[in-house]
Amino acid sequence: MNLQKSENSASAPVFHLNADPEARPGGRWTDRQLSFGLQARDALHLTYVFYEWEAEAYPGFMGEPWLHIRLDHQSFCFGNWWGWKIQFDPGCNLPNRLAYAIQLEKKDDQSNWVLDPFSRVCAGGEYWNRPICFQIEPDSYKLQQINRSPGSHFQGLRRLAVIKPQEPVLRPNRPEINLSECIIYECHVRGMTRLAHEGMDRQAAKGTFKALSETIPHLKKLGINVVELLPVFEFDENENPLRHPDSGNRLLNYWGYSPILFQVPKQSYAKDFNNPEIEFRRMVDAFHQAGIEVWLDVVFNHTAELDDSGPAEHFKLLGREDWYLLSKDGEFLNFSGCGNTFKCAGPGARRMIRDSLVYWAQNLGVDGFRFDLASILERDPNGNFHQGSELLWELKNDPELAGIKMIAEPWDAVGGYRLGYPSKNANWAEWNDSFRDTVRKAVRGEEGQMTALKEAILGSPGKFGSTEKGREFSINFITSHDGMTLNDLVSYNHKHNLENGEENRDGHHSEFSFNCGVEGPTQDAEVLELRRRKIRLMHFLLQVSNGIPMILAGDEMLRTQLGNNNAYCHDSPLTWVDWTLAERNSELVEYVGSLIDFRKKNFGFLFSETSHYRWFNAIGEEESLEEYVRTLHWQVLNQQSPETEFRFLVNCFERPVEFQVPENNEWEVKLDSYGDVLGPISWEKPGSVWVEGFSAKCLKFRGDGKLVY
Repeated sequence: MNLQKSENSASAPVFHLNADPEARPGGRWTDRQLSFGLQARDALHLTYVFYEWEAEAYPGFMGEPWLHIRLDHQSFCFGNWWGWKIQFDPGCNLPNRLAYAIQLEKKDDQSNWVLDPFSRVCAGGEYWNRPICFQIEPDSYKLQQINRSPGSHFQGLRRLAVIKPQEPVLRPNRPEINLSECIIYECHVRGMTRLAHEGMDRQAAKGTFKALSETIPHLKKLGINVVELLPVFEFDENENPLRHPDSGNRLLNYWGYSPILFQVPKQSYAKDFNNPEIEFRRMVDAFHQAGIEVWLDVVFNHTAELDDSGPAEHFKLLGREDWYLLSKDGEFLNFSGCGNTFKCAGPGARRMIRDSLVYWAQNLGVDGFRFDLASILERDPNGNFHQGSELLWELKNDPELAGIKMIAEPWDAVGGYRLGYPSKNANWAEWNDSFRDTVRKAVRGEEGQMTALKEAILGSPGKFGSTEKGREFSINFITSHDGMTLNDLVSYNHKHNLENGEENRDGHHSEFSFNCGVEGPTQDAEVLELRRRKIRLMHFLLQVSNGIPMILAGDEMLRTQLGNNNAYCHDSPLTWVDWTLAERNSELVEYVGSLIDFRKKNFGFLFSETSHYRWFNAIGEEESLEEYVRTLHWQVLNQQSPETEFRFLVNCFERPVEFQVPENNEWEVKLDSYGDVLGPISWEKPGSVWVEGFSAKCLKFRGDGKLVY
């Protein structure tokens, strides 16, 4: 054991060092005690080097070490686990925060600087869009900040872990909304407020956690009760080596699906760069006070280390066989499409995932998690699927995650399609791409889609096992961050990704889109009218279907990405929400709000165990869904309210279609995707209801008389 204090420190601390096999991952600072735990295979020595780190240290920081400690394998390692703690004497003046790096020495005389992957705070990364990193001199451990070129291949220290005294865990007051009653709004933290809207506090710093809470009035107006944020784990915006083919400007990692640290809120998303966790918590509190839950899109299927060509920052150096799925030849298995696959079935990875979720849920108030490429979480150490993933079940039943919603993206990048399995094996909700594709095809006008559309409206019981399970576990969506916006689905036949710098090879090759006669923007009134109808119809189908609806940010106001269906690399107006659209398209915003309001007011009648569905053709006969049919007509009854009936009439033909309903004067129009003429029906012909092309209506009967069948 070799203990060393910095000779250059003005006040070298007095401390007592002990081994601690029970030390928790990462660092913990309580009272006057520091403790650290780390899984590091084949390490002979670990050297922890600490630096005093204050906010004013940016920029141009050069630092002398405050303390450095060299640990030997014999005294401080227990299997693959290193654990230690130090107790400082009462007379020591301790900094408010310490930055640190770990030097790992292996048997083969290799020595590497390692970023602690379990840190909850970090320094470095992007500072006002300028990538910064660090060098440590070999002998003196002197720290110097340096700039670096963009790209993923930089092998230096892109970040330093930071530790500061722990604050008490604040148990959040959550809205606690039933999963089946959630209305989800998927958005990007920066993209939502980069273009500030009217009424936004200009001091909120556009594109930050603080600014995001300024969108609450708009979300409340719509009726949203869940915001789902694209990744906010610390990631490297500057890892993308590509450039815009026209301007030559750097392209970025805008979406953030490339995590570096799993318990650190993205620093560049915070107005207060040095305290992102505090700002994030305040944002969550603001949403909770408004009755809105906050969910995170989390990435545990791979890391930013990529494959052998990518950077080596932590897990590669700590023992790649412990943290990544490898072939028999020791090569990375790439089920994520990002170069590596996290070994989610391994004990270290399982612990890390669990600890990360508990931190976000308990310390920062997060209400739910959507797991990117969640099929990878179900793979065993050999990369094969096994029946009933232990990890999924453990997370669902962890007492510290009680009440936290778990949502799977039930596929991965190489064909691991698992729709129906997470809900069956662990009672997780799931993104339902079957619903997405069916609605797109039907509204595009394809024949033979009505049977599939019926299945989607019922909550995909063929996938989830019953209508009741679909109501609880099917996350229904038509668009998401990954793909075209709703406006682009009706404006483009083909993807337009040339600005991504990959010659239009990237992104989905089929979106089931239809441009309505003109590719892209147009002033043609007939084309615009057809697009309007299709957009309103898709919004209609989303809100009247069994399951949990999710809206992509801006789809309620006709946001466009100009046909780009893989805009992961653009931090620009292409991906930002243009809030002037909400004013220019206020009718659509009001319409979407009315659909959500209808859903909430009639939820118990339409979407409960006592709801009963019957299906008819357009002329009112019992179900007949021939291949050529492009209409859907269904009835909803509920034994709890026998005097009430709803009828839904959907027309996916270009021309108007006449529907027949029972003759009675007590019918009224509750929803009309074509227009906003609601209220009692004025019969031209008893029992006859015309529905315009690519439109839908909802009728409600309530009266003392009996329906005439």
